[in-house]
Amino acid sequence: MTATSEEFRPLWEIRPALSPSVPASAEFGRTEQFLLTLTGLLPLVYEQAWQAVLGSGFRLQIIDWRATRADVQDARLAERLAQESAAWPPFGQGLPMRATLIRRDERTWSFAWRYTRGFMDRAAGLRLLDQATEAYAVLLRGGIPGRPTGAGDLFAGAVGR
Repeated sequence: MTATSEEFRPLWEIRPALSPSVPASAEFGRTEQFLLTLTGLLPLVYEQAWQAVLGSGFRLQIIDWRATRADVQDARLAERLAQESAAWPPFGQGLPMRATLIRRDERTWSFAWRYTRGFMDRAAGLRLLDQATEAYAVLLRGGIPGRPTGAGDLFAGAVGR
């Protein structure tokens, strides 16, 4: 892979099956987005941490922008996030979650994570992010993280894997 190319891996494809008791609302079409700057990250270990929480089908989209100047990276990231937001499919169509890890330089990564609110609310998203961070720490210490108790309860509906 050249330094200017983008490597796309398959994204985690899940289809939540909402029960009839979950009301349809405008919230279901909205998204939550988190953008984190991570330093000294081991990307494959980070993906394993997310898999420990969400299941082995979860995949990060990994992009390498190291050969691009920082100001161009910032502009590309802003454009990418804006396009993703504008093109996000309605709830129940397409992927309810997308996670992208972008290598900015030898030590710095940007982690962009977006999901549909009908799939999970902001508080649940923050708990999930915390659980993935804890699993990452366990992996770095050489341990094997277990799937957190109640991890499936974070989602709005039953999630088939």
